[in-house]
Parts: sequence; C-alpha cells; structure tokens
Amino acid sequence: MSNEDLTKEAIEQFSQQFMDEMNLEGKKTLIKIKKIVKEAGTEFEKVKEIYERELKIENFAKEIMEELELNGFSTLTKLKEFIEKHGFEKEKVIERYDEFSKKEDFANEIMTELELKGRSTRLKIIRIMEIVGFEKEKVKTSFLRSTINERIQH
Repeated sequence: MSNEDLTKEAIEQFSQQFMDEMNLEGKKTLIKIKKIVKEAGTEFEKVKEIYERELKIENFAKEIMEELELNGFSTLTKLKEFIEKHGFEKEKVIERYDEFSKKEDFANEIMTELELKGRSTRLKIIRIMEIVGFEKEKVKTSFLRSTINERIQH
C-alpha cells in the first residue's frame, strides 16, 4: 500500500503490528513509528531500516550530549540534524554544534540588547551574521535595516 493511500486506521494498525513484532513499547515509540509509516508506507523492512537508523542517530546524539554535559530537547534535535548531515564523525558533529551554539548565543545577545524575541528573529540574525560576521553593530544595523518596513507598519 502506498503512503498516499494510507488511512489513519491502517497507519495505526500497521504501527501496532510493527511494535508487537519488534517487541517495542511506549507511546513515544508508537508516535515515531506512525510518523515513519506515514512517510515510508507499510513495507516492514523499510520501516524497520528507517526506525533503526533514527534510533542509531538519536543514541549517538545522546552520547555526545552526555559527553559534553548538554541537555534539552532542542539540543538533541540540533545534534540529530548535524549527524544526519555529517554522519557519525563525532568530532565533526561537535565542531558544527559548537559553531552553531556560538552563533545562537551571539544572536541571543543581540536580541536581548534590541529587546526582541522569537525563533524567526534569531534565525534572521544568524543569517545576517553569516554575511557580515560577528560585529555587533554591523549585525544590529543590518537587521534593523532589513526589518524597517515591518516596524513602520506596526
């Protein structure tokens, strides 16, 4: 059955059968399996392969978090993203995460100074930083110029 033709009931039924056959338990696991089935269809081996890959990525991310004494769901999500992009090279993943973390901290600093909030604002500031560098005044000026129309309308 193709994933476009799957009903909620079919997804639920296949997911439950998959969990039973793999001896898996838990609501979070069921949610993960359902998501995979929605995207990949009801081919057992394909779902198993995707699930095992995601589990391997998550465990590797948790290992890095433990090693670096990091916590939080957003950190786990970001590390998983870097692992998917860069593979299971621990040093490379840690390096990318450190770079991202520095950018995010710098963006948060600027947002505090400008009394701004929001994820999209942080991402916009990070994009600007990638162009103009880590000079606060340049980043602030570029950001304020890029949002002048939005601020005038409010």
